[in-house]
Amino acid sequence: MSGQKKSLSKGWLIAIGCTGMISVGVVLFLLFSAFAGLRFWQAEKAPQGETDLAFTATDLPFTHEADLENALPFLASAAFDADGDHVDELFLGGGSRQADRLFRFADGKFVATDNVFEKDAIDASHGAASIDVDNDGDTDLFVARESGVWFHENLGGVFGSVKLPLMLADNTTPLSLAFGDINKDGLADMYVSGYIKISHVEGETIFADGYGGYSYLFLNEGGGAWKDISKSAGIWRQHNTFTAVFADLDNDADSDLVIAQDTGRVEMYENNGDLTFSPIPNPSVFSYPMGVAVGDYDNDGLVDLYFSNVGFTLPPAILRGDLEKEDVFNPAYMLFHNEGFLRFSDTAEEMNAARYGFGWGTVFADMNLDGREDLLAAQNYARFPGNALLDHYPGKILQNYGDKFQPVEKRAGAENRLFGIAPVVSDFNQDGWPDLVWANLDGKALAYLNQGGPRKWIKVRLPNTAQSLNASVSVTNSLGEVQYKQLMTSQGLGSDQGRDLIFGLGNADGVKRVTIRFQNGVTEIIDEPDTNSVLNVSAIR
Repeated sequence: MSGQKKSLSKGWLIAIGCTGMISVGVVLFLLFSAFAGLRFWQAEKAPQGETDLAFTATDLPFTHEADLENALPFLASAAFDADGDHVDELFLGGGSRQADRLFRFADGKFVATDNVFEKDAIDASHGAASIDVDNDGDTDLFVARESGVWFHENLGGVFGSVKLPLMLADNTTPLSLAFGDINKDGLADMYVSGYIKISHVEGETIFADGYGGYSYLFLNEGGGAWKDISKSAGIWRQHNTFTAVFADLDNDADSDLVIAQDTGRVEMYENNGDLTFSPIPNPSVFSYPMGVAVGDYDNDGLVDLYFSNVGFTLPPAILRGDLEKEDVFNPAYMLFHNEGFLRFSDTAEEMNAARYGFGWGTVFADMNLDGREDLLAAQNYARFPGNALLDHYPGKILQNYGDKFQPVEKRAGAENRLFGIAPVVSDFNQDGWPDLVWANLDGKALAYLNQGGPRKWIKVRLPNTAQSLNASVSVTNSLGEVQYKQLMTSQGLGSDQGRDLIFGLGNADGVKRVTIRFQNGVTEIIDEPDTNSVLNVSAIR
């Protein structure tokens, strides 16, 4: 009998052990299935496209040092001509306790200069934009930092530094800067995108009104004086804002305003010509629009808009935050096609530009000089816990094939699986082909030189002043094809792109005409300029 009891007890123990093993197996299976399901959800489904675009990595000795506990996760970047030699230098903002640095391109690599950009001892640099604000012939630099907005005056290749006495709300950190001449007086006016201070952050998925920092529109009154006209202009608001761009959306020769909110919608405003703005309807719903790119992707003479988003990195149930069930939410990237007369439609899905992973700064640029604007988008988020469960995306180079966009960054050799904040595009080595820098948070910046090809090109270089802002430039090639670009600051996110407008001629071998239309009504026409050359427009009448 005792033997039977022992046998029974042993049987129960085996049964319990098997049950436990089965339970553990079920749990592991469910965890694995959940992990596999999450990775499948995160995956970018678009295959790499065929391309002749090719890049070679080159050295850029800058590693950003972020304080993710005590500072907002952003960094400033800009390509601009700091020393007046018509070749762009590269500015990269440092973290809270890190100096900002300026690099020149020489002998096939980026070399740090001795330039000093003063800032507070603990002061992360979040956004940068460049313009010759004092009209003295050299390009000045503005930087948005935790401490405020700084003006770095170009004094012949060296920079004086002063923090502007702008009255920003106590809860607001300036995140990025944009310039436009809203009243056509030849002075660059400034929009400051504001985000809630890190010490006031309550969460990252709050859509409710009344939460966030404040953004401002400052009118340049000359002599270093800036007047806050946010309320009288009709754009005063409280909401966390990533970035903004001034662009002429309706070809009426003035600077309209496009704003990318966090946990909100895209906001667009028409310039009424009297220092006031009116809202422009657009297709956005609740989302996380972050970066803004402006360019005419179908060459119809009207600029289109591209916005990054959180994408499909996490399930919408997490990303919806405090939205109500009936609130429409969109995690996808958005491509607003300009239909004319300030009407826009979202063509991202049909153009294969919608379903991508967590995105930040976006830029339009014709990277392969085929005459069509391509798209670039920085990706990944440094604050996701450990990133163990989340895929690291390669950064997007979306080549424009005319009927759709398709990613080519892997085949082109310009991946970036670090925490990208913005792409910076400029012809650093002066071969006529756009080069690329990924400005990365809490990691090394990556630089890629465009290897070029047989296609011809022409650069149009306008004075980097307020009078050139939102000037419209068209190039008609020898085949009769026409391309359109606008000169502007602040494409991307906290970033500024090279100011030379590079037009690729595609299959054409020459240029019939270049037409430049400034906001003040002046039009310049240049017939049959040389290809593979720089067309300098040195003055505006």
